[in-house]
Amino acid sequence: MFHRYARLVRSICFDTTLDVDCAQDLAQEVFLRSYANLCQLRDQNRFCSWLAGMTRNVCREWRRAHRRQRRWHVGIPADIPAREVPMGGDELADGVRQAIAKLPERERLALHAFYLQDRSAAEARKIMDLSLSGFYRLLERASEHLAVVLQREAESRE
Repeated sequence: MFHRYARLVRSICFDTTLDVDCAQDLAQEVFLRSYANLCQLRDQNRFCSWLAGMTRNVCREWRRAHRRQRRWHVGIPADIPAREVPMGGDELADGVRQAIAKLPERERLALHAFYLQDRSAAEARKIMDLSLSGFYRLLERASEHLAVVLQREAESRE
């Protein structure tokens, strides 16, 4: 189970934390919770979407705790944008990662599941709990939004 879904879970966690180590810690928490709550899964065919939902919940909890911690200890308002992603080398890849991070959550998940995790459209739509046509519409909308974000970034650098 872990090896099949670990990349997807870590990707979702990284979108939230923008920190590889923290994302790995959150992914470990997700798998511990999923194991503990496996008896609550009613339909085994929906495991992947159930796991993705649990991952989003763990990430929301982390975000809430992180905001409180930043506000309490550092005095930084919670609405300050997250730091840039330290991915190194390739500026284009870094720019695309940062642009994906700015997309709405469902669009990010669709892009991760289909393109970054190399899943088929049928598998990715199950993760999103959508029909195949609904998934393709979401993927198209995500691609359009990504193009707009990348265009804005390019214009701001000029």
